[in-house]
Amino acid sequence: SSITGDESVKKDSAILYSNRSLVLLNMGKVSEALESADSAVENDPSYVKAHWRRGQACNAIGNSADALASFEKALSLEPANKTLKREVEAAKVKKEQEEKLLAAAKEAKEAEAEAEIADPPKVAAPAKKDAVKSTSSTKSSNNDVKEDGDTDLFTKSDHVRGYKIRADGKKTSFFDREISEETKQLIGDIAPKRIDPNKPTEDNAPKPLPVTEGTSAWNKAGTWEERDVSSWAKETLEAALLTSEYVLPEGSPSPGARATVSKVSKLEGHASYATVRGKKRYIYEFAFTLDWVLTLGDDHTKTCHGKVTFPDVDGTVELGDGYDIVDYHVDGSSPAGTGPLLQRFVRDGGLRESIHNKIDDWVRLLRATY
Repeated sequence: SSITGDESVKKDSAILYSNRSLVLLNMGKVSEALESADSAVENDPSYVKAHWRRGQACNAIGNSADALASFEKALSLEPANKTLKREVEAAKVKKEQEEKLLAAAKEAKEAEAEAEIADPPKVAAPAKKDAVKSTSSTKSSNNDVKEDGDTDLFTKSDHVRGYKIRADGKKTSFFDREISEETKQLIGDIAPKRIDPNKPTEDNAPKPLPVTEGTSAWNKAGTWEERDVSSWAKETLEAALLTSEYVLPEGSPSPGARATVSKVSKLEGHASYATVRGKKRYIYEFAFTLDWVLTLGDDHTKTCHGKVTFPDVDGTVELGDGYDIVDYHVDGSSPAGTGPLLQRFVRDGGLRESIHNKIDDWVRLLRATY
């Protein structure tokens, strides 16, 4: 549903609804995921991930046509997104396959209807009463008649009951499993043997598997091993964010103006990596608020200040796809008339793109370090 309020509230609501849709979809609540995605689109039709989540929900429901339309809308808003391009191509293929199956089913149904018209099914005549009586009167006697080719060990009813002849000529149950001599040799002697307490026995106990790198000594099989690296992650992530900067190029409204991150005022989250059967999985989830400053190119004494929050920096975001922001704020002391400049080079591009790149570089560092 659409949220009443100013545009910033609606944009923030669209992000929340989009995230909620993803969570519901992962929980298998497909209909609710679609409702949340619809609400995200309604609150901010320009939000790429709102249409993306709607396409994923439509795919899960089985509505390939609406899924394709949602993915194409998302791609039109962000044409360079490689993941969305793959989503569109996959949705097109799925839609074509469904259309072919529907067309084939329709043709088969029409052909069946035409065949029935051309050659209607014949209704069998009822059996005569005397014939039925004769059949039932001889039924029991026929059960004991030997069939041609059978051995003397079988009657016709034996086949029905489920008997068979073993290799040694004996009749046995159909479910009796006969083991060949070769199989017996492979199995060996399995007869129970008496244990002599005075005789040492072979050590047949299962040997522990060698400990793989990155696992604890107690985790012999290396099935699951998780290590918390949150302290390292926070320290290195903050250092990476503080190196973010963007210099406005020639031809821009303020050539030479420099936007930087001056402070990481809030950083919350955790990071760890898990070794799962010899393979590593990286688990991280952070939210942080950055203080930024832009020094104007024509007058270095004039500066603009503000804050921006990144609520969802986690492993669900593909490298290169960018990260959502909320609570973008410009300080009231910033020079008048700089709003459009800041929106273009701080909120939507420029410094924001630099921050995205720093986050992606940090993710690569995490994977390379552990």
